[in-house]
Amino acid sequence: MVANSTAVIALVGLVIASVWAWAWLGFGASARRMSVRLEIGGGSAAGEMSALVWPLMPFLSLLWFLTGDLVAREASGFATAGTCMLIALVLAAMVGVAVRALYLGGLPAWAYPGWMARRYYASHPGARERELGARAVI
Repeated sequence: MVANSTAVIALVGLVIASVWAWAWLGFGASARRMSVRLEIGGGSAAGEMSALVWPLMPFLSLLWFLTGDLVAREASGFATAGTCMLIALVLAAMVGVAVRALYLGGLPAWAYPGWMARRYYASHPGARERELGARAVI
């Protein structure tokens, strides 16, 4: 029973990591369109939330894996102090990234989903018009 619960928790972490990597790396036109749309909201509340939440997604995925490990260790009767410490470190790193994103000038361009799309569209100008429309500004 514990193995099934842990597998489901790890699967959620894997799905989060996969979707994040798909959009961040810009595999295919649909990933590039989505990542550009996530970034275009600059100045709006949705854009500000995306600027905060997007860089935290890999940490969230890691937390799901660590939580699965914690559940398995606790159910099996093993020590959980190491896993709890790792969870605390990941949460502290998330706070650090959030503070930097909000108050200390933001994060580098590569921390956001549209960085590969911008590079792709810079080297393939025709693809930008074809995938985003003629009036798209990146």
